[in-house]
Amino acid sequence: MSSVPEGRRSQSNFQARHNYYQLRDEVTKLMLNDFGFDKEKYEARIERYRQQNSKSGNIDKIVERWRRKSDAFHKWFIDKECDAVLEILRRIESEFTYGNSIFPSDTPAKLLEYLERRKHITAAIANCYILEQELQYIIRTLPVDMNKYYHYEKAIKAQIALYKGVRQADNRFLKSKKKTVDVSKDITAISDCIIAVMNKIKGNS
Repeated sequence: MSSVPEGRRSQSNFQARHNYYQLRDEVTKLMLNDFGFDKEKYEARIERYRQQNSKSGNIDKIVERWRRKSDAFHKWFIDKECDAVLEILRRIESEFTYGNSIFPSDTPAKLLEYLERRKHITAAIANCYILEQELQYIIRTLPVDMNKYYHYEKAIKAQIALYKGVRQADNRFLKSKKKTVDVSKDITAISDCIIAVMNKIKGNS
């Protein structure tokens, strides 16, 4: 059995899910706010463009044309990034939920079930890193206050740490009072492992 008290293990798992819901709420609010689009920074960009092209004739028309293109791009970009970020958030939740739904049994299928659980929790962690990079891309593209994004970066790193904690605690599944099945000599045990895991996967699909 695991050396980690059962109550603590449950709290760690609960905290990972609770923290994710907070993270998703905050990122959703960020999307609803156009990722923090800063009109003052945008106007400053327009003014820099005007100064860079001040020697051109019809500068007002040139700037206005550039503004229309920028407005259209920003609208398109924000819409696409909202879809992309929302999809990443969904993948984080679905991967962790999928992995967390697999509880390794004390059968020959135990190791394969453990690996399947670990695979999905690891995928949730990977998608947290992807979310972090996607927000970095948004910062580089839109006129936003970078300082306001440090909060989201910190929240994502906290989520990664919680998921890693759950994954680390799962090492308890590798311990058992029962004698480990020698799958290298027991062909029947190997078949049972594969069948049990396939049935579990089908049941969760």
